[in-house]
Amino acid sequence: MTRNEARETMMQILYEMDAGKCMDEETIFKLTEDRLAGNHRQRGKSLLSEILGNLDVIDKSINENSRSWKTNRMPKVDLAIMRLAVGELKYSDDIPDAVAINEAINLAKKYSTEQSSKFIHGVLGAIAKR
Repeated sequence: MTRNEARETMMQILYEMDAGKCMDEETIFKLTEDRLAGNHRQRGKSLLSEILGNLDVIDKSINENSRSWKTNRMPKVDLAIMRLAVGELKYSDDIPDAVAINEAINLAKKYSTEQSSKFIHGVLGAIAKR
């Protein structure tokens, strides 16, 4: 499993947790155990736990930097992508900001729309500048 594949899996886990309204540590543990391998498993657990523990801060940051949509109106896929990227921007010292943003854009192109990738790029770029 590559780092890109692990990131994609973590985005899917965030999406699934939000859609199922089961945003808790137990779900993170179970899903990362089932879907991530090797050193990606521990990194995934740590990052997803950090995101979950700081979800209000992350969502506030997204809301403050989004001109048109707020998190409660965003497509869940786009929100999962941005939450993961903001988590990487704020809580992962080993990932350069440009990489986290670029990976989020690539995920948006794969799972959402071209307009979403541009929107995500704008929001994450503004967050990274702060």
